[in-house]
Amino acid sequence: MIYMSSLLKDLRYILLLVQWDLMKIVRRVIFVAMRSTWFVIQVVFFGPVIAQMVNARGIGLDVSSYYNFYLLGIYTSILFTITASRAYDIAEEFEEGIIEYQLSLPMNRKILALGRAIGSGIASTLFTLPMFLTVIILAKEFDLLTIAISIVSALIFSIAISGFVLTTTLSIKSSDATDIIMGVLDAILIRLSTIFYPAVILKNIAPYYYAAIINPLSYLADLLRIFYSFEEFGEIVIVNPEAMASYILGLFIGFTVLAMYVIEKKIEGGGWR
Repeated sequence: MIYMSSLLKDLRYILLLVQWDLMKIVRRVIFVAMRSTWFVIQVVFFGPVIAQMVNARGIGLDVSSYYNFYLLGIYTSILFTITASRAYDIAEEFEEGIIEYQLSLPMNRKILALGRAIGSGIASTLFTLPMFLTVIILAKEFDLLTIAISIVSALIFSIAISGFVLTTTLSIKSSDATDIIMGVLDAILIRLSTIFYPAVILKNIAPYYYAAIINPLSYLADLLRIFYSFEEFGEIVIVNPEAMASYILGLFIGFTVLAMYVIEKKIEGGGWR
């Protein structure tokens, strides 16, 4: 009975933390408008032009197929960018004393870390849901099971990145350093991945290829592509579907546990620069 009561209390704390993160992202009207505009420009204007320019026929992709390949890559990139941007919210909360307040609450610090990681992941995934549905419409793929599995995969990936963001931001304790690191990571990881080009093409450029095969964005982008058209993309993705799913699940577990460790053992109030 005591165990059940404690479990319900922890679940209540997690739900409150999720609600907090949802409220934070809803208030970012300008950010929402900017990212939505960027996405529309990418998929409506740049996408068709790039599909015409890229010579993908040698690997069995015509213009239409490459456009679908591109759409799922762009969705992955914006999901990552929005999730990574949570670092700025966390930095702001630390400066305002909100993190210190949350640390003082009568809740287990592991629950605080778990709730913030889940909350950030859910908020980012919900924010990008209209964009994901736009991709589905443009790609003309309407299988409900595939859509559900894709959203769950995106959510797990987003929670994993949220755990990384929490760990990094709260370990650095510097707004300036957070801005630099997240900006550099966003630029590098998006470009050194399979978001724009298939892995079989990148093999011709060894440094690019090896960077792509350890890049988390490559795994989510290619996993989503496999879900939608195994026959079309099965031969050009970075690894087999089981390995991609295991990689993303490993990220989820690893970064969530790391965030728990950092918040429980390493974080104290003060020290923010």
